Amino acid sequence: MPVQRDVEKVEEVYRAFKKRDMAAILMLMDQDVEIAQSPELPWGGIHRGHDGLKQFLTRLAEHLDNRLNVECIIDAGQQVVAVGRTAGKVRSTGLEFDIPFAHVWTLREGEIVRFEPYIDNPTMLAALGR
Repeated sequence: MPVQRDVEKVEEVYRAFKKRDMAAILMLMDQDVEIAQSPELPWGGIHRGHDGLKQFLTRLAEHLDNRLNVECIIDAGQQVVAVGRTAGKVRSTGLEFDIPFAHVWTLREGEIVRFEPYIDNPTMLAALGR
């Protein structure tokens, strides 16, 4: 049963992302959450805590106007994996993109403690003009 609650919590995060509701996003994450995305991307690297999460999301929004389409969520025990596509426009180049993603969420005792977003880096870097 706890694992189903983990999946539901991740679904809640995606609803908050869709509304761009920062307060709700922060409430759903552990105080010490860690975000880890490829440092190849301008918003990538390791970000820690609520301040790091805000910095990550702010930097992402500075570069992209995007939306997420979650195609499936996989219950993988301590991790919940979401697979889907992110689509939108790069703010600096105006280029549109539609690329696959896999998001790995790690939960401990019902709290989201780590978020690892994986995307098609070469395609995103090309859209960013890099």
